[in-house]
Amino acid sequence: MADRTAPSCQLRLEWVYGYRGHQCRNNLYYTAGKEVVYFVAGVGVVYNTREHSQKFFLGHNDDIIRMSNI
Repeated sequence: MADRTAPSCQLRLEWVYGYRGHQCRNNLYYTAGKEVVYFVAGVGVVYNTREHSQKFFLGHNDDIIRMSNI
């Protein structure tokens, strides 16, 4: 009989490719530090152009459709 136990591994987001511009408003900003802030599906992304790195915000359970720059 096959072992039906779930494997002991986790997925980790390494990089977000793409940009959601369709049916969205206010969806791309630059920070004072020249980082690019945008979203793709339910992931908020902060892209550092100097270091070519990304930070992710994964707290949403549905697609992000708008951001605000307060």
